[in-house]
Amino acid sequence: MARDQLMMTGYSLFAALLLCLLICTNARPIGRWLKVMDAPDTVRKRHAVPTPLVGGLAIVVPFITCVFFQLYAGHPADRMLFYAIAVCGSGVALVGFIDDQTPTLPWARVLFLLVFYGASLILDRNLIVHTLNWGSFAASGISTVGFVALLGVTAVGLVNAVNMADGQNGVVLGMFLIWSVCFSLVSDPSIEFVSLALAGLSLIVLCFNLAGKLFLGDCGTYGITFIFGLLAAAVHARQLVPLETIVVWFFIPVADCVRLLIARTLQRRSPFVGDRDHFHHRLEDKLGKRFGLVAYLSAVAASSLIATLRPQFGLLSLVALSAFYFSFARITDGPGVAIEDQPLPDQGAEGTVIPINRDRNEAL
Repeated sequence: MARDQLMMTGYSLFAALLLCLLICTNARPIGRWLKVMDAPDTVRKRHAVPTPLVGGLAIVVPFITCVFFQLYAGHPADRMLFYAIAVCGSGVALVGFIDDQTPTLPWARVLFLLVFYGASLILDRNLIVHTLNWGSFAASGISTVGFVALLGVTAVGLVNAVNMADGQNGVVLGMFLIWSVCFSLVSDPSIEFVSLALAGLSLIVLCFNLAGKLFLGDCGTYGITFIFGLLAAAVHARQLVPLETIVVWFFIPVADCVRLLIARTLQRRSPFVGDRDHFHHRLEDKLGKRFGLVAYLSAVAASSLIATLRPQFGLLSLVALSAFYFSFARITDGPGVAIEDQPLPDQGAEGTVIPINRDRNEAL
């Protein structure tokens, strides 16, 4: 019986990878059909031609299908966690997809995030713990209300931080791949299945993204990041990793989000108006696009793997990562160039004037 389950799991993963590849190879017609084509604006969006925002769909659709198949087949031991991932993850991805088609109000996206976050806690109550487990410090107690509030703020903050980081090909998908590997190294079989599926799907989409064939879109940054947040809550609840390790995993996008919100406020600009002051822009300006991307992902990968395999070095990894980040990005640096201060873009590749989407990948 165990052998049959293993074979069915393998077949479902293989089918998911094939479906992902099929979506990626037909990204442009799918993007046009779904009306999720991202037009360049010559300011922040410097791609040459309108590009389909279907990378998220290429991961989410096969992944959620695969998870539901596992539930139908009765394989997962953690059924409630799988239900939370499948139902709430697809719901958040749908919110992002709607935003890809027609930008929605920030408060509406936050509201939906909180609704699906609450639903995930109802589906899997084991995500709620009363002790915060540290690797370098004594465990600290926390009330149910306090933990739910803390996890809610963290979930919303993480999703929006990763959404803000999605401004250069390879950045977010590279982090998805790194985080998937980290989860597979520390987790039990159920979470290992989820993380390996995400790793394979992210790798396929990353190849097409680096080639400029498609973008991840809010469907991907919202839905997949939300799933990673649920996985982080699960591995912490099961005492598989200390909090320091989780902080190291997500440090750079979260730190960059916080820095930008503070810096823009100090510069008396709207925190949600896009600019070219993100960390990946800083690295690109100093090292070039290719080496900037390599430096970004190398820092995330090295620190994350060290903190995962040797949790006792979590604090040291966090210090090193902070030194690397703040050597390129400081709050008191010169202001980024606000999108609203730029001249109107030229005509697009197809001869039509392309309006500026001022806050496509900004927080909230």
